[in-house]
Amino acid sequence: MLFEKLAISPEMFERSQQFLMQDPALQMELFQLGIKMEQPPGKAPEDLKKETVVDLVKQSNDFAFDLFKKRYISVMQQDPMIMPVLISAIAHDWVFKNHNWSEDQFKSALFEHKIYEDPSVAQHMQSK
Repeated sequence: MLFEKLAISPEMFERSQQFLMQDPALQMELFQLGIKMEQPPGKAPEDLKKETVVDLVKQSNDFAFDLFKKRYISVMQQDPMIMPVLISAIAHDWVFKNHNWSEDQFKSALFEHKIYEDPSVAQHMQSK
């Protein structure tokens, strides 16, 4: 309905979306918007201080991007929109498996400490 009001065909939207997803800065912005939409209720555990969360984000994303490049790069050619979702899922699984923080606990800490606004995290993510 929205596309009809704006006179944007689904095909045009899809082409624009695929083109724009190739821009790393836009990927980061869309990733941040997606995270904001998923803000969990509640507060972060007290043990998840900002420095700890920044370190976990960097480590988990390093793992996720390495795994993605090894096993899932062909999937991205078929569906470029899957990359941010898959990276996030792999990273959150890594945090749970290696540090026993649930996805809701970790997401609460991401929001509370505004991790994706941290310049070192943004720079680290863009280097991937």
